[in-house]
Amino acid sequence: MSFKRTFLTLGLVFIIVMVAFAGACSSTTTTTTATVTKTAAAQTTTATATATATTTATATKTAAAETKTLTIAIVTPLTNFAVNVSMNFERAVIMAIDDQNAKGGVTIGGQNYNLAYIVRDDKFDTATAKSLAEEMVFNEKVPVIFGPSQNEGPALQPTTNENKVLMFCMSPIPEMCKPEYPYTFYLGGIQSQQYATVMEYITKFYPDAKKVVSFYGDLSDEPAQSAAAKQMCDYYDLEWSGMVKFPASTTDFAPYAQKLMAYDPDVIDLSGCGGALGSLEGTMVKQFREAGYTGIIDMPTVPPPGIMDTVPAEYMDKIVTNDININGSIVSAEYKSLVTRFQTQYNELPIDFFVQAYNGASAFFEFLDTQSTMDTEQWMQNFANYKWTGVFGEDAQWVGEPIFGINRALMTNFWTSEWKNGVLDTSYVNNLPTELWISK
Repeated sequence: MSFKRTFLTLGLVFIIVMVAFAGACSSTTTTTTATVTKTAAAQTTTATATATATTTATATKTAAAETKTLTIAIVTPLTNFAVNVSMNFERAVIMAIDDQNAKGGVTIGGQNYNLAYIVRDDKFDTATAKSLAEEMVFNEKVPVIFGPSQNEGPALQPTTNENKVLMFCMSPIPEMCKPEYPYTFYLGGIQSQQYATVMEYITKFYPDAKKVVSFYGDLSDEPAQSAAAKQMCDYYDLEWSGMVKFPASTTDFAPYAQKLMAYDPDVIDLSGCGGALGSLEGTMVKQFREAGYTGIIDMPTVPPPGIMDTVPAEYMDKIVTNDININGSIVSAEYKSLVTRFQTQYNELPIDFFVQAYNGASAFFEFLDTQSTMDTEQWMQNFANYKWTGVFGEDAQWVGEPIFGINRALMTNFWTSEWKNGVLDTSYVNNLPTELWISK
């Protein structure tokens, strides 16, 4: 009898459990667990989040439980002498990613993605850069690489281009920017445009200035810098005396002051020094002035914030630059807001390339949110024709075909400034020869 009672008891328990299970299955709510990659200040932190989707949900985005992760790589030198440029580049891309995630990420072909990122230091070394490109493409399977911000681009480009991975670099150089490399875009503008802004300003406000001599380090982009300086001097009927080069490791520029002054120049052009050797540009100006040079100095590329503040105010006059005083009357609200956000977050001011990089990176992530496919060849073709209103308050588009045979560079500099008696005056909207960069 005890065996029968036990059997009946077990049967009743089984029935009760089955009823409870059936009731649970009839519920209209399903709970799943998903792993989310966080991309805010914690950068690489991961957390496990529980996402609940109901059958009555009417969200415009795909439910959180179905959100996937789209990883972007950032490969740039973070330990070299120009680390300030690279750090601003990295921060621009991360801020653009965070901003897009704050809008709900991107939805591509009906699938929602949260953007994540991987940061790698290529140490300003081409072999390291090449190895990292292969790691990102073949191991991490990233569809997009931002970087490098310096001159290692040619080391990455064959890997990215052959595998249809989009790459976003700094300024275009002829070695890289060509029709056979359509997957590479350039956020820092065209060198000739950087020169055009200062040359156009000089011819307008210093019409008697005619002779120009350039000064730059022996870096890989020196030929492109020289070509741009000569092109724009020719365009504005200025006499270009050539490029005086120095070892990139130089820290004392006093010996070069006499070499430059021997050309009897009206303008000493500091070429790409601001971007590649920006922390030393203040030393250059100070030592050239101390040597007795009182003429115009132009800066197509801009040194880090605060560098020129180290130069005595009496030396800071007749210096034409692409630097921007955000309190200038012509500066757009979007530009001011972005710089203020950077300053609040990092407790310092950004360099100009931060704004240029954010301008292109944020547009790319907004663009992804309009795409119907994960095919990167389609992304490349569609983004090449993409237009948007940039942070400069001007229409942004990819240009450069008259020079490079392909539109892959951004217009970046729309305002020209001048240091006058120690004060940076940003009040001139330049009148650029856009026909040099934009196809008719």
